[in-house]
Amino acid sequence: MATAISTPRVDFRPRNVYGVWLRHWLAFKAGWLVDSSAIVIEPVFILLAVGFGIGRFVENISEGLTYQEFVAPGIIAANAMWPALFNCSWGAYQRMENHKVYETMISAPVNLSELAAGEIVWGATRSLMTTAAVLTIAAMLGLIDSPLAILILPVGVLIGLVFGGMGLIYASIAPSQHSMMLIFTLIGTPIFFFSGAFFPIDSLHSAVQPIAWVMPLTGGVHAARGLATGDFGLGEVFGLLYLGGLAVTFYPIAFLLLRRKLVL
Repeated sequence: MATAISTPRVDFRPRNVYGVWLRHWLAFKAGWLVDSSAIVIEPVFILLAVGFGIGRFVENISEGLTYQEFVAPGIIAANAMWPALFNCSWGAYQRMENHKVYETMISAPVNLSELAAGEIVWGATRSLMTTAAVLTIAAMLGLIDSPLAILILPVGVLIGLVFGGMGLIYASIAPSQHSMMLIFTLIGTPIFFFSGAFFPIDSLHSAVQPIAWVMPLTGGVHAARGLATGDFGLGEVFGLLYLGGLAVTFYPIAFLLLRRKLVL
């Protein structure tokens, strides 16, 4: 007689998701002074070095748009990727393998779908922190032209949800701690530099452009630029819908792989 195989359900209670998030928030508060360097200082250095360093040698990149105005929203959106990717890959792996935090969580009334959701939401929260900090600095430097730029904040959250899910997927399949570096060198770095943050995608070779357009950061970069300059159209809307689709797709994959890692 065949035995029925049950499919794990993605089922979570918001209260427990909040509990996972709150645990990470309390841990963050304990070391916020060190963590603030990744949230604010590094992205601001990139903004100043690229915008006002390299930017001095670049002519207007398009009609009526200086290189500083072009690159600033790109840097804001691109740097929203790193906190979520780091916290949900390297951070999650440490909590999973070395610190045994996950074992403690799932021994409490928190199921794995709630754990995965809490991890990804925390990654998105860290992305929001970085987005808000760098957007504020860019506005103070006069690099933001439109009041619509405030909507870059939810774009940063959406980017965080996408890369939080991606990071958790990788943490669930990484064979060793040493291999965790690959998600930054082979995945994060190419996405960071080839998603249109620092130069127009149409300046790339025609064979590379389709790859750049489907990268998960590209839609967020172009949406942030459209909001910062006030030139927000249908293309930017489609980019955000694409990001939303990726976020919805990555979460159940992350949950299933996390379940296989911890349970099966």
